[in-house]
Amino acid sequence: MVEVTEAQPASAAAIAATVAAAGFEARRVAVPTGSASATILTEGLTNVAADARHWATLVAARAARREGGLTLLLQSADAWSGLEGLSRTLRKEWPESRAFAWTLPPGGEALVAHALRSGYADGEISFTGTLSVPSPGPSLAPPSVIPGASPGVWLVTGGARGVTAACAIELARRAGGTILLAGRSAETPWPADLPDTGDLKTLRGLLVDRFRQSGARVTPAEIDRTARNLLAGAEIRETLAAIRKAGAEGAYIPLDAGDGVAVSGALSQAQAKWGQITGWVHGAGVLADKLAADKTEAELRRVFAPKVGGVMNILAALDAAQLRYIAFFSSAAAFFGNKGQSDYAMANALLASAGRSLARTVPEAQVKVFHWGPWAGGMVDGALASHFEAQGIPLIPLDEGARIFVSELLGGAPEQVELVVGEAWATT
Repeated sequence: MVEVTEAQPASAAAIAATVAAAGFEARRVAVPTGSASATILTEGLTNVAADARHWATLVAARAARREGGLTLLLQSADAWSGLEGLSRTLRKEWPESRAFAWTLPPGGEALVAHALRSGYADGEISFTGTLSVPSPGPSLAPPSVIPGASPGVWLVTGGARGVTAACAIELARRAGGTILLAGRSAETPWPADLPDTGDLKTLRGLLVDRFRQSGARVTPAEIDRTARNLLAGAEIRETLAAIRKAGAEGAYIPLDAGDGVAVSGALSQAQAKWGQITGWVHGAGVLADKLAADKTEAELRRVFAPKVGGVMNILAALDAAQLRYIAFFSSAAAFFGNKGQSDYAMANALLASAGRSLARTVPEAQVKVFHWGPWAGGMVDGALASHFEAQGIPLIPLDEGARIFVSELLGGAPEQVELVVGEAWATT
């Protein structure tokens, strides 16, 4: 028995008919029963917002889960979508069942029966019925010589701290121009009466003493929040100083990339002051790790907002034709899947879909999507580093990753849009 969900009614009807004509017993259902040997999900073919579309597919996949069962996640080649990130993650979290994502051309519902008979895995199905499967491509290493670029105005979202900051500093060294760092943190000034420190625990202690002496009553949560804000402000100023030392002009724009109104206003003001933005590096992102069976809609929306919503908001505020360089920071989780990161894998896979689309529609721009493995910095703390080490996955050193980034963005082969950087993650 093959069940076809009716989230996209016209597609569901066409798929059920072609599957039945191919000799399979087929039925259309509003919600998967979990009893079918194969379930075909049409939630990814709808025209709703990206976060709602991916959430609906995850919910339907949970309902379809069955030992020994097959779940097929359909998405359209005409829309930016990242369901392969979900299928790759589900295969790791649910080893007792199979899940694959198929990208269909417009009007390609009749191809589903052929793909079903052929036992296709993840990939894009052409009108001829063939399957195109992405591959990691050649191994990358930092070159001895990194090309430069004409000075321009660069927007670096999520770039004031951590991994993206390291890349922004290397970009300043090689490209010059003006680098506008945009992030959600405020550039909180350091109190004149506090000694400088970069250690969170030490700073908490200094703040406790400071508030005690002033007689103010604050909670531990407020102390922690104040300390983190101060450290974030200090990191922003350090990054800006490093950018200027490297030979570029640097400025910071407090900005939530997921807020379309704020993005439009901030970028309008920025371009009035510094000139037309000609390069864009999108490194914004957050994590909300949890197994797919327990993931909530709020968590998925939180992960999608800066990464996916950010891309759409910035493209709505800029003329894409003015851009000469576009770099998206994705994750190896999108390419290989990763337990607990179904939402993050989908968001990053959608980012890759957007990058491929922009490479076609803005051919004058150099477009690169970096599927990063884990870095020795950024979101990887000591516990995560030990986890990766136990799996045999080395961390990418900050200086090496930054040099690879700048080399590929400024001088990489234009036809190679997606790059997997770091060792391949385990496939099981």
